[in-house]
This record gives sequence, C-alpha cells and structure tokens, in this order.
Amino acid sequence: MTNLKKSLLPLVMILLLTTVLTASASEPARSKDPFTKDPENLSVNPVTYVSEAGDFQIEFPGGCGKLVTRANEPDLFGGEEWNEIIQVTYVFCDRYQKSGEGCSVNATYNLQGDDGGMAGPQQVIRRIQATMGEYGVDMLEQKVIKKDFGNEIIAEGVEVRAKAKDSPGEVWIRGLLIDGDVYILTAWKEDGKVWENPDYVSFFNSFQPWTD
Repeated sequence: MTNLKKSLLPLVMILLLTTVLTASASEPARSKDPFTKDPENLSVNPVTYVSEAGDFQIEFPGGCGKLVTRANEPDLFGGEEWNEIIQVTYVFCDRYQKSGEGCSVNATYNLQGDDGGMAGPQQVIRRIQATMGEYGVDMLEQKVIKKDFGNEIIAEGVEVRAKAKDSPGEVWIRGLLIDGDVYILTAWKEDGKVWENPDYVSFFNSFQPWTD
C-alpha cells in the first residue's frame, strides 16, 4: 500500500465508513436477459470478450457461451459526438443461465471528476458503492490495489469482498482507474465461495485494457 498514490488512501476510508442502505437482494437490479435461453449451446470453455473499440478484453469462465452486452451511443444525427457523452459498456454473464451466479464488466469512459477534469478515485469509489447497493451486500474486506499491465499502462483502484445480509451469497468487486477510464469487474455467487473459485480468479486476472 505504501507504493500507491496517497490520494487513494482517504477515499478508501470513505468507502469503509460509508454505510450502503439497500434492500436485501441476491443479484443485481437489471433488466431481463434479451436472448433466448438455450443451455445446449453454452460453452464449457472460457470465452474471451474483446470490446468493440478494443478498449479492453477479458476471459469469461465456462458456462458463459452467451454474453449480454449493452452500450450507449451518441445521437449522431442530433449532432452529438462520441467524446461529448459518458460512454458505458456493460457486459455480463449468468453462468449456465442461472441468475444466482455470474460475472460482469462495467466500463465507463468520458466521465468527469468533481473538478471537471478526468475521472478520479472518487468516481471509482462511487461506482463500487453503487454496485454494492445493487446487490444488497455488506462489505467484509477491502484493499487498495495497483496493477501494471505493461506498455506504461498503470491501474489503481480498490478491491472489495462483500456478503449478502441474510444469506451465504458473496460478491467480489474490483474497481480500476486507468487514465480517466473506470472499470468495475464483479463476480457473484449466491451460495458463497466466490473468492476461492479458480474460475473467477482467472476472470479477474485475465482483464487487459487497451488491446487494439
């Protein structure tokens, strides 16, 4: 932790001391899957996802043969430009079509910080808090992290382990800040043991920004 920028440390304390008041829930609040459920076509092998713009890639575990992707786009006919909107790409997988277990990536670009400049640690903290709120979980453990992806790409962020209030459900959240871009990686499992699961360890470790 001593090698990290000092600006992250007080924000982690903010996260630690902030109580997230939410209804008890075992899975995120999101719309129904838009694809037809077909377990026969699910891959038992890991599936590599590469974002359309090459901003990141990640390997989803087996059972994620079908990924759901949602992204917003500017109104080009209305005169909007890509760099004028907050761009969000959300990719998730319910493993084997069961909503009680899965993983996701939420990537946010062009997000401004409180000072009007690029997004900073505070924006990562807020998105982690929002993710915890969606799942209705309490934080058990957190730590500041720093990752070197090579090619002078350095990420700083916070990793959180959280648990459902009245069930064994566990949620693993990793928030990363990379040159103003905010990435929230999440894995959940309603019967617990998500942190020791090698499939999810590989999921988190496989994340790589800027692959184009």
